[in-house]
Amino acid sequence: MMELFRVHGMKKFRVENGQREQVPNPLHLPEKLNTMVATFSDTIVPILVFAGLGTRIFLLPTIGVTAIGYFVVHRKDTVEVRDVPYMYTLSLLLLWALGSGIYSLDHYLLTTFFNQ
Repeated sequence: MMELFRVHGMKKFRVENGQREQVPNPLHLPEKLNTMVATFSDTIVPILVFAGLGTRIFLLPTIGVTAIGYFVVHRKDTVEVRDVPYMYTLSLLLLWALGSGIYSLDHYLLTTFFNQ
């Protein structure tokens, strides 16, 4: 997850040649909404998942972004190019299915406030 933040998230804030990274918009969402979802899923979500806070719910937009990258944006690219969003999507789906585990803020908060 931190690699997702470092490679894709930080590009959203860098300015190269006077312009920020252009975020693909294959679903033709409003530009501001598309940029917000992509930025949130590549910057905020990895930090929350690393801390184990709201892992399953916060992974959903990131899974959506990577799956759209695989199925829509890169559908006609070579296998080498399609491999990256494919592996991200599979890894995130596995993390979503398994949850954050016992060494997470989710587990700590649940056992602290709802332990009987």
